[in-house]
Amino acid sequence: MPERGGTRVWSRALFLFGASLCAATARAAPLVEVLASPGGVDPARAAVPAAEDAVAGLLLNSGATPLVVNFFATWCGSCVAEIDVVQAVIAQHPSVRGVFLSLDSLSEGPRLARFILEHRLVLPVVHLQSADPSGAAIRLVRAWPQRIPVTLVIAPGGAEVARFVGRIDGPELAAALGPAPG
Repeated sequence: MPERGGTRVWSRALFLFGASLCAATARAAPLVEVLASPGGVDPARAAVPAAEDAVAGLLLNSGATPLVVNFFATWCGSCVAEIDVVQAVIAQHPSVRGVFLSLDSLSEGPRLARFILEHRLVLPVVHLQSADPSGAAIRLVRAWPQRIPVTLVIAPGGAEVARFVGRIDGPELAAALGPAPG
């Protein structure tokens, strides 16, 4: 039974996701496998915490399908405004994987968890664990634009095939992903 403010639910969610992430890390699975594994990430959950090196591995996209990575923060109005667009376009392309990558500060974990539930994020959310998320983004992404939102389309093998800086619209992202299956 949830306690006031959902503290018990939140604590359990963190425990479960931390446990699944630790289990995956123990067998040296890349973050992308943790996010893609059935039961590895429950959509009604908190963000998966990830160190900078794990995010670097995710951006290499060792998967067999394209990956859309949307860098965002809960305090960014343009980021919030495009969430539904990003999720809708990816839902129309079942062969494309998508992930939201939070650049919120480390202390914003509880706020991020509430944000995920309030905004009904269905794609996996990764919370970059860095004392300096902006600096980490600069190290992780070639020619980082120093503002968000940023949406990258990454081909299998890690080649960046499209980049959107600022609020994205559905047709732009859909065009970068190609035709949706009929």
